Amino acid sequence: MARALYIGIVTDTGKFMYDSTDARTHEVAAALVRAGVDIDDVNQRLYESVPIEKLKLLSRALDNVELHCDGQLIVTFIGEDDYREAGAGEEMTEGIIDHLRAVDGIRAAAVVREQINRGPAVRKISLRAGDEHTDVSVIARSFGGGGHVRAAGCSTDLDFQQILERICSALADQPVS
Repeated sequence: MARALYIGIVTDTGKFMYDSTDARTHEVAAALVRAGVDIDDVNQRLYESVPIEKLKLLSRALDNVELHCDGQLIVTFIGEDDYREAGAGEEMTEGIIDHLRAVDGIRAAAVVREQINRGPAVRKISLRAGDEHTDVSVIARSFGGGGHVRAAGCSTDLDFQQILERICSALADQPVS
């Protein structure tokens, strides 16, 4: 049980990097380590055991990166061809958003991905705030989704250009500082 709780804390705090991480978070993690959690094993399994297909999908996603909204939005699109060429499944998109969010000077990062065989909402959008002033949950709610200030998501049947226009509009409606 301690291992499962520790994994939840590590992933929910972005490896203890998110601003919601505080002293209490570290105290709970320390108690779990004292209870026997093998930190090296957890980190190896979570972050250092990547199937080649996931790496190929990441490569394709990074090749598709674009800046929009006067450099305020960094976005990538992952389509059916990307999954097929990489030999990857949709579950292998996990973590791609973190590479985009790390880019200096952006207000928001988005990964737009096709959902294979999913009915009318055929694209999923993952959003992350790139600064402390941008609320990506407002953007997600404009598509009928949700989340919180720093991380949010939604699904839509809009095409990529319509998605970009709506995100840029929502960014323009938020104060910069």
